[in-house]
Amino acid sequence: MSKPSTAFLDADSSLIEKNLRFVRDETEEEFNNMFGPIMEQAQDISSGRSKIVKPSPGFCVKAFRQDNREKFFLNICQTDGIPPPEDITEDQLLAILNDGSPGSFKIPMSITQPRSTQDSSDKTCQVCDIAVSCKFFSKIEKGGLMRDFLITIIFEGINTKYNIALSATDWRVLKNKKVIGKLITHNIQNRDVKTVYENYKNPTQADLQTIQQLDNPKGTESLKPKKKLIEVMDADVAKTIKNVKNEMSGNDEYIPDPTKVAISRAGSKKPDCRLFREPAVGNPKVLIGEFYLPQCISANEITLDVGEDRILLEARKKGYLLDEFVAYKIDTNLVQARFNTETNVLDVIMPILAG
Repeated sequence: MSKPSTAFLDADSSLIEKNLRFVRDETEEEFNNMFGPIMEQAQDISSGRSKIVKPSPGFCVKAFRQDNREKFFLNICQTDGIPPPEDITEDQLLAILNDGSPGSFKIPMSITQPRSTQDSSDKTCQVCDIAVSCKFFSKIEKGGLMRDFLITIIFEGINTKYNIALSATDWRVLKNKKVIGKLITHNIQNRDVKTVYENYKNPTQADLQTIQQLDNPKGTESLKPKKKLIEVMDADVAKTIKNVKNEMSGNDEYIPDPTKVAISRAGSKKPDCRLFREPAVGNPKVLIGEFYLPQCISANEITLDVGEDRILLEARKKGYLLDEFVAYKIDTNLVQARFNTETNVLDVIMPILAG
């Protein structure tokens, strides 16, 4: 059976993480910064582009790492801040799995970075929190095929995002423990929530209204039709961009790293990529991204979402996934992307906002 595809939202980390960001709740101050400076988060929250949620406990899964057999705990928690997947029965899910297309059913979730904590024996172990919709949690709380499917794609997600492989056959749900350690806050981005609703095959009128509200969180922005971000690059444009990058890098042409090319062809999740800033010194005005996708032959195979400080690139059928944050504030209205079908390189031009 092929691996299921997973849709992820964003999650903040905890006090011990290296990159920190400021959030307050009733009992503690948590410093989390996976997505940018403190002021940018404050602007996102005040503008309605994101929100901070504190999930409620659900149940805890005890698993083991494949490399060293160390314990790894999963806090499956719940929040109203994440939309549920489309409502299907277990019989329908079974039919999807038997059909060999598990990726057609996606479960939205927010997954934190793994962090250290203490288990019941006061030994150090790793744990991460996975938040799902309260509505969906009520369906899987008591077990069954749907819960097992969720845990399977959580394992895949942790492996994809953090390169931690967990044993798919050696895990169990703890009966008397709803959470290990303390649950942390999640930063839920409107653009991710909107993507979930847009992927519904049969959206209700309420779903469509929710999409409109997410497009216009404060009632100050007009609704705009979403244009196709990736275009096919013609020869003249490709030559111009190549000349600009060569001047910045000092190279005559782009030669992908052979090892990375081999990994890509073997199904690696992260494509070979390079980022340039223009000008190279002083205040940058443009960020140029170059992504090598040797298995892709058409722009239609690629999904690109560029946020203010985040680049999300997917070509799921070819096994590519890149989710990176940058130290610049991108003008998302002026982003341009072109895919060169001759070189299999996606070029992304990202103007940087002043300030």
